[in-house]
Amino acid sequence: MGDNLSKRKRLFLIDVYAIFYRAHFAMIRNPLINSKGMHTSALFGFTNQVLKLLRKEKPDYLVAASDSSKKTFRHKKYPDYKATREKMPEEMQDQLPYLWKLLSAMRIPTIEKPGFEADDIIGTLVKQADLNELDSYIVSGDKDFMQLVNDNIFLYAPSGRQADIKVYDKVGVKEKWGVPPEKIIDLLGLMGDSSDNIPGVRG
Repeated sequence: MGDNLSKRKRLFLIDVYAIFYRAHFAMIRNPLINSKGMHTSALFGFTNQVLKLLRKEKPDYLVAASDSSKKTFRHKKYPDYKATREKMPEEMQDQLPYLWKLLSAMRIPTIEKPGFEADDIIGTLVKQADLNELDSYIVSGDKDFMQLVNDNIFLYAPSGRQADIKVYDKVGVKEKWGVPPEKIIDLLGLMGDSSDNIPGVRG
């Protein structure tokens, strides 16, 4: 995908925690530990993913979006939202200060807004980018982003092996889920989402 046939410039948006978690669990059976006993798998995997992205895609613009530690507007509407989700493992929490330093050292702007998730930030940015004639690539494995895919918005998702990338366009979304992107929100609403503790429709 390195050869961009579109004349539009490209914005890549990194879903920080999605990639950070994926990097950690990809090496969970054989973790990297430094001389001080600190786990570094998540940092290593995250850094590798970003460097590969920079080398292969040469994005015109790059931004990272992070979840806030504060509860979101979704918790007000549904208090049990993500209530069953486990806390971030301690060995990952220990790496977080270095993750923020890494993003700063790489001069990748990182956006976090209390009361909102990275999903909300990315969703807002890709819509604004589309209005400004940019193609957007969401770097995440989160299926929720598939509802945003259109002719100029794509999901740039890690696949089976950590090094593999699957780029979802409108055709790819329909092939995977059986419905076009604009129907994903209805499909997920009917199915529910156990990872977010959201029940589906009974029957």
